[in-house]
Amino acid sequence: MEVFRAVMVTGTVSGAARMLYVSQPAVSKLLNHTETSLGIKLFERSGGKLLPTSAANALFEEVQQVYDAALSVDRFVEHLASRSTTEIAVSCSPSLGLSLIPCVIERFNQRNTKTRIRFHTTLTADVPNELLSKKIDLAVTVLPLSNPHLTVEKLGNGKMVCAMVEGHPLASRKCITFADLAAHKTIFLSPSITFGGLIRSTLEAHGVDITPTIDVPRAELACALAKRALGVAIVDEFSVANGLWAGLIVKPLSASITFNVNLVTPKFSVMSRAAEQFIQILRECMALHEAGEPYA
Repeated sequence: MEVFRAVMVTGTVSGAARMLYVSQPAVSKLLNHTETSLGIKLFERSGGKLLPTSAANALFEEVQQVYDAALSVDRFVEHLASRSTTEIAVSCSPSLGLSLIPCVIERFNQRNTKTRIRFHTTLTADVPNELLSKKIDLAVTVLPLSNPHLTVEKLGNGKMVCAMVEGHPLASRKCITFADLAAHKTIFLSPSITFGGLIRSTLEAHGVDITPTIDVPRAELACALAKRALGVAIVDEFSVANGLWAGLIVKPLSASITFNVNLVTPKFSVMSRAAEQFIQILRECMALHEAGEPYA
């Protein structure tokens, strides 16, 4: 059943093989054996993908309940060994890990001093595997995500902004236009990541062609370069919130580039009381953000 569950979580034989640290032929063989033993067709093969049948979806819910129960026992034993009564595991998109989630953790810790928190940043593509394998209890992402076994709740919006060193010619502007950017050195997020693609598609939609001086894969790198007066960086607002970068001036773009902030949780798992409290604080912080008030 572990092979069946891995295929359901990842959607492919190759993904299941990576998750279980075995070869793809081994996964295919065990999956065929499972279908033969049960006498049930679990997947439809289509273009290299495995599409679960209605029987597979029903079976997955039952298997997941058993897996959750076993994992709960393992965690309970671990908590006893570490003398910790409660633990939650959280991941988020890298940019949210610089200001928003640390502020949520700070507020949560003030109300739950004995709760242990495991926190890391992750790519949106890895979130389903982490949630459905129970490595984390919840995730907060800035990119779209769709999975039949996950619940995605929009918490609010974010926008892209411009960051530049103090004294930059554009630092006195109320907002920055694309024409302004075209006349100066710029730092963009790489087109290989979604934020970078979002920036470039917006420029194209406005008929603007800007070749950045520097491409980077992460917002904090863009900010570090902007602080060295190497250009104006376009980054998400959470990466520069709450005065994270002393010496940088943050200005809005006249043409809005927005994205969603999403809470992602397992659809078939019951949240612990600690996780529910964390989510409530997260919603409170996002409500402050939506109202234009500081959440720090």
